[in-house]
Amino acid sequence: MSQLPYKTALVTGASSGIGSSVVKALTEQGITVYALARRADRLNSLAEQTGATPIVLDICDTDELYRQLTGLEVDILVSNAGLGIGSTPLHKASREEVTTAMNTNLLAAMHLINIIAPGMVARSKGHIIHLGSIAGLYPLFSSVYGASKGGIHMMCQNLRLELKGTPIRCTEICPGRVETEFFEKAYKDPEVVKKIMTEITLLKAEDIADAVLYALSAPARVNIGLIELTPTEQMAGGLVSETVEK
Repeated sequence: MSQLPYKTALVTGASSGIGSSVVKALTEQGITVYALARRADRLNSLAEQTGATPIVLDICDTDELYRQLTGLEVDILVSNAGLGIGSTPLHKASREEVTTAMNTNLLAAMHLINIIAPGMVARSKGHIIHLGSIAGLYPLFSSVYGASKGGIHMMCQNLRLELKGTPIRCTEICPGRVETEFFEKAYKDPEVVKKIMTEITLLKAEDIADAVLYALSAPARVNIGLIELTPTEQMAGGLVSETVEK
């Protein structure tokens, strides 16, 4: 029996890393979970471990997204699917990099709300959780990735206003560096990946799943709007200056 005030959930980007950990955490709480991702083999393995229902789907295939998910009734939406693509400076990035980053990290999340939130409002029950990033809160390293996550941040802030008068809660979770496959896909240079993964002690995917459970388990009168969590050795902010070559 679930200790949470919800019964069902949809988790995107569920085949690895944070998404997989969230699926495991929710099923352990007795939640019926729909786990969505592209990789069927990993999803099926996760389903065998947890009892989650796999949905094999590319989050950027908008037509298929609406076809498969319209009418799906869930109490929890954990919008986690995303890519680290977009680390290339905007003035050097390819058209494909820009489009893929925005479609995956931002537009797909907006479509998910468009599909799932009306049912939550109609049933007067629901909690929408988005996995953002500290890159969406602070200038760190990338215009493209930062814009995609900054868009998530402002969407979450405005979503709270749009859902005023309903009991639907909205939470944005903004992690720093997490030990997942993220950096291997974000950077082509293995030496860069190695440095990022080893120079400090990173968060674990389970730490983010714990934050999800914390937000979900708060009393109905409480909305945890934003959780920012980073490795102890990582912090955002400070002054960076560089001489311009003339």
